Amino acid sequence: MSGVNAKKSVVLVHGWGGSYEAVWARNGWATTLAENGFTPTAVDLLGHGTSERSHQPNDYADLASHADVQLPQGLGLVGIGYSLGCKVLLEIEARTPGRFSRIVLGGLGANIFAPEALGDDVARCLELGPQSDTPAVIRMLAEYGVQAGNDPLAIAACLRRPPNPVLTQERLSDVKCPVLLVVGDADSLAYPVDALAHALPSAQVHVLAGIDHISLPASSEFQRVAMAFLNQGKLA
Repeated sequence: MSGVNAKKSVVLVHGWGGSYEAVWARNGWATTLAENGFTPTAVDLLGHGTSERSHQPNDYADLASHADVQLPQGLGLVGIGYSLGCKVLLEIEARTPGRFSRIVLGGLGANIFAPEALGDDVARCLELGPQSDTPAVIRMLAEYGVQAGNDPLAIAACLRRPPNPVLTQERLSDVKCPVLLVVGDADSLAYPVDALAHALPSAQVHVLAGIDHISLPASSEFQRVAMAFLNQGKLA
């Protein structure tokens, strides 16, 4: 059975302000996946990376549908998400249970049921540039999105989008596949993960010591536990 799944595609979905290249490729995920017998499938969210860009917030009203058309057809896919990309993967699976056979979610936990509290401030910084009184955390987040090569007005519009994905505990109960939640204990956005873990029918949790939200994709421990989890699925 391992031969059937030896080249199974793994869908990689980055978070807000990132891209496949900046979040996954530069941090060695493509190499690690290949070494474990998987083929990475790149997804760039609308307004990010190589995807089309818009400066109109309403154009970002359904991020999951835009991502879904980039995925291989059929059921039983494997997915790895980071931050906003995690919400997108869960939204796709909740809409079509069985679309994924196994999902790894990095940097999602307490933030799944909370609005993007800094979104308006970060969007304003991207639109107008940093001001003398712009808080350091706002500057840092705006710089993060631009460093990935993104159009600042496009990712600002993404922040100002109509709220989506919106995932309630009831909708998360439709996510039947095994899910691994990976979060750093220094991640002030996602830690703790208890509420999300309890809402998912089949969830495992792995907490990384000393890792914050931004540094998570570069963590070798994140890659190690993700591959261990995905390799369990090869025997199914």
